[in-house]
Amino acid sequence: MVGRGITPLWRHRQREQFARAVDALPDDTDPEFADELAVVTLLREAATTSGPDEAARARMRERVLGASPPPPADLDRKRHRGGARGRLAVALAAALCLVFSLAGMSLLLSRDALPGDALYGVKRSAESASLGLTFGEESKGYKRLEFASARVSEMEVLADRYRDSGGGPLGGYLTALADFDADTAAGSRVLAAHGAASDRRVLDALRDWATSQTTRLGDLRGRLPADAAGRAGGSLDLLDRVARRAADLAARAGCATATAGGFDQVGPLPATGDCAAPPVEPGASATVVPTTPPPTTTAGGGPPTTAQATTSATAPPTGGGTTPRTSDPALPPPTPAPSVTVTPPLPLPTLTLPSLPLPLPGLGG
Repeated sequence: MVGRGITPLWRHRQREQFARAVDALPDDTDPEFADELAVVTLLREAATTSGPDEAARARMRERVLGASPPPPADLDRKRHRGGARGRLAVALAAALCLVFSLAGMSLLLSRDALPGDALYGVKRSAESASLGLTFGEESKGYKRLEFASARVSEMEVLADRYRDSGGGPLGGYLTALADFDADTAAGSRVLAAHGAASDRRVLDALRDWATSQTTRLGDLRGRLPADAAGRAGGSLDLLDRVARRAADLAARAGCATATAGGFDQVGPLPATGDCAAPPVEPGASATVVPTTPPPTTTAGGGPPTTAQATTSATAPPTGGGTTPRTSDPALPPPTPAPSVTVTPPLPLPTLTLPSLPLPLPGLGG
């Protein structure tokens, strides 16, 4: 019995006989495979007549051999490199997304952080970044004062949170007070210099801020631990210096010299000399003082006098008319005639006539 999938022996013999008959064409033709050999003959003739010639085949062979693919080793190496680069790019993108998400969450959570918390450093770093993105010296000075006010607010929250436990951690208060002094001094130096140079309103704002923070810190000092309360006294002294410096510079705003040219912790030093008015710049408009009007002359050709000729005319009642009823309460009082002042531009010359002899000749006495 022939097993499944095994070619019978007679089929092998038949294939070998057909192969030998094909190889013997056209010399020998086996009558057993006449039809199949005829088909083979037709196919050989079609390949010879319709296919490319030897020259075309040679060109095709050279082109195919010249464009042969690289060896399998090179293909594997390139695929390995491309896959490694793709995986690295995906890993970097995922890492950046993770870092940005963590940074955003940290910033949101650090907004309410207090001195001593784990995210308080992140909060201070965010404040430094916002200060770097602020343009203008005046704006940076106000930003410093804003940070200092935030430190006082943080200490107030700490005092309220640890009201029943002795005031809370001492290190948090000391950190907040140190940051408060640094921001206060930096903001005062910038705003005091700007106000003394150009805008007095900045000095008034600085003085008002120092006064308000003195009130807040003074009220808070009684709720702080003993060591923190002693340290807060230095911050109060600093605020007092800032307020006095702003007031002294504002007092010399109209002087020719407002500052002495030196600086200290809270800003420029005010000048101590006399307050002289600033010099008038060349080309400034001068004040015009009115002069005395020219003298006038009296009617009749008299000598000129300094008094002005004033005439007041009141129209008398005409003949045959009735007298105006000035005493009638129903009628309004008569309006006085306006006074007319005549001021000639130049004094009139004085005319002198020669005296005539009296009596004239030819006339009676």
